[in-house]
Amino acid sequence: MALPVMFSSPLLLSAIAIEGYAVLAVELLAIRQLTPYVGNATDTVAIVIAAVLLPLALGYEAGGRASFAPGDEAGVRRQLIRNLLIAALILSFGLSHPFLSAFFQILDGLGLTHRLVQAAVHTSLFLVYPVYLLGQTIPLVAYCSTGGSLPRSTGLMLFLSTLGSFLGSVVSTLVFMTFFGVHITVALTLGLLVALAALIGWHMEGRSRLALTASALGLFIVAVNSPAAVEAYGIVSNNLYSEVRIVENPTENSPLLVINNSPSSKIAAHPEPRFAYLKFIEKEVVRGLDTDRPRRILVIGAGGFTIGLEDRFHAYTYVDIDPALREVSEEHFLRQPLSSNKTFVPESARAFLRRNTQTYDVVVLDAFTNRISLPPDLITREAFAAVRKAVAPGGQVVMNIITSPSFEDRFSRSIDVTIRSVFPFVSRQILPETRTGNVASVLYLAGQPEDQPHDIYTDNQNRSFLDY
Repeated sequence: MALPVMFSSPLLLSAIAIEGYAVLAVELLAIRQLTPYVGNATDTVAIVIAAVLLPLALGYEAGGRASFAPGDEAGVRRQLIRNLLIAALILSFGLSHPFLSAFFQILDGLGLTHRLVQAAVHTSLFLVYPVYLLGQTIPLVAYCSTGGSLPRSTGLMLFLSTLGSFLGSVVSTLVFMTFFGVHITVALTLGLLVALAALIGWHMEGRSRLALTASALGLFIVAVNSPAAVEAYGIVSNNLYSEVRIVENPTENSPLLVINNSPSSKIAAHPEPRFAYLKFIEKEVVRGLDTDRPRRILVIGAGGFTIGLEDRFHAYTYVDIDPALREVSEEHFLRQPLSSNKTFVPESARAFLRRNTQTYDVVVLDAFTNRISLPPDLITREAFAAVRKAVAPGGQVVMNIITSPSFEDRFSRSIDVTIRSVFPFVSRQILPETRTGNVASVLYLAGQPEDQPHDIYTDNQNRSFLDY
């Protein structure tokens, strides 16, 4: 595509594409980096999107009001350099794990513990102004025009910005986050802004100072997002799905697997330190299975693959959306490969249940242990109905849910009613030793006795004396 003659610098036009790329990548990175702290439900995602779109629109308007004479390329370059460097600096605090960890500890200490409030505070401080600065790029570049077709140049600028946004949404997630990790993606995205600023000012007065500033900022961004900085927090995997940490406990010799800031699995040489719900499932459910043949057990929410870890007889299928989870668990948590009777399916639970044609003797739902980032697609009546279809005749369903044992909040009441709408004869096992505040591990256990005859007793028709 030939450039319109009104644009003398291809670099400034490329800045438009890079701005589009960076804004979309930053938005996705913010959603991903906030997940361990505020979850990724629709409401928190909406806050992030709002914190990007509104300042982006304001940036477009502010850039159009800048007091540059047409063709003042030097002035435009200075403003772009300033905007890019300031945006990269602020974003380096808002997207890097060391600062995120400290920031949310401060919010907790101040009593700001509601996830929506925390999301709003974070995005207001670390997203709004940088995106506002980046949004000024298109109108600032337009000041460098000296004549020509306005519709053609406008179309080209919008094309480049949208193309950059497309690449930011695809490349940052499907390529960089997947193959290099989130922290490297942060460094690459912000490093791109710093490099662009250096290139824009390379032939201008004050080049040495710019080179020094850009180099210092670039090194800072690399340092706080380096593998060493991330590993210092025990993080062993940080892709577009999960942040996985290993927390060692030398006194009990019981490492803890933490996924998105939620304790997910625990192993120990002695069985006592293990999670209470896991001990209950193995003792009351798995050991009670007939051993005339291997039973099929489906575990939704693989965690650290600790359910049935020592069982070499029954056939286990673990489903989890994070494809790296098995390798990470085997290498850093279990420190041994899974036995041959265990299969891992890296897929969304709802997608798996939709295409599944097999039935299972036991289905364990273990995806509800993080109240901050509950999978909303798994707590609906339709999801539980899909689970029910996967249960073999005479089979069992076990659901581990962190909730209020005494129904003190709306969630505990709603999830209970939702489950009973599909499994009307469910029983509830409260594990008091897991209680923290007003919540605890509550196990819902269901079979399929609803297929057996039953009635509703009324004053008009009451055959209870025949039923017991």
